[in-house]
Amino acid sequence: MVSNENIIRMQLINGFGRKTITKLLNYIDSQKIIINDLSDIIKLVNSLGIKRAKIDVKKIEEEAAKIFQCCEKGKIETIGIYDDKYPDKLQYIDDKPLILYVDGNVDLLNEYNNIAIVGTRKPTQQGYEISSILAEKLAEDDCCIVSGFASGCDEAAHKGCLASKGKTIAVMPYGHQFIPKGNKVLYNRILMNKGCIVSELPPNQRAEKHSFIERNRIIAAISEGVIIIEGGKKGGTSHTVKYANAYDKLVAYTSIEDIVTKDKQQDLFDKNKIYIINSFEDLNYFQKKSLKKVVDKSI
Repeated sequence: MVSNENIIRMQLINGFGRKTITKLLNYIDSQKIIINDLSDIIKLVNSLGIKRAKIDVKKIEEEAAKIFQCCEKGKIETIGIYDDKYPDKLQYIDDKPLILYVDGNVDLLNEYNNIAIVGTRKPTQQGYEISSILAEKLAEDDCCIVSGFASGCDEAAHKGCLASKGKTIAVMPYGHQFIPKGNKVLYNRILMNKGCIVSELPPNQRAEKHSFIERNRIIAAISEGVIIIEGGKKGGTSHTVKYANAYDKLVAYTSIEDIVTKDKQQDLFDKNKIYIINSFEDLNYFQKKSLKKVVDKSI
């Protein structure tokens, strides 16, 4: 078993991505190799002849020290793939996060009543209100609301949940130190209501282009169902739908227009098990179907 600190050091090696590190960790486990520090990692990399790895020991240790210091100062918990707290729902997906940086209630990541509400950053007034109302209603039924902490529909979902004093999980595409100024109040409200704020990136790392898409796979994976508000055919929301389909999660839309092409309606309902929510009755039905699917899988 490799410590979280040493996994973080591996992530700082130039030329190493998640897939390479995952293969390396699998090899370490299978061969029962003991990794105590960076020197052990270097020996292993050299013995395996991984030429693309460019290891600058001084730089790696300096960057690692900054990450450890940021976590300690900000009281950010690191959850690695070997930890008991690591979400089961993430263990079984391809390209799973190796380390999660968590502020708040870590236990929410392992709950099985999580419903994601996501959508466009620029919703209509109606879309914003629908996102908030649905989140509020689900929170009243003891669901935890998962969203991406972005402006627009995500923000509305988090706030709607908090209006019912519910718990919500915010999955961020950047480190905890780079929260937009406008979201700091929301960040604190989530924590005060025993919610959870999680990122795959270290606290001192800014978002990159790929971070937003990769964030969406986590949203889909830790949720039992995904509700789309004014979006889905393109943009970031479409990636969340693709991940949800890949992970066999139920998907619902609040408007049929979001899943119909300009030419004709495609057979999306049968292929992707998509639901339409036009009422609280529809919402309740989707919620029960999503949670029932989890029970059926367990059985």
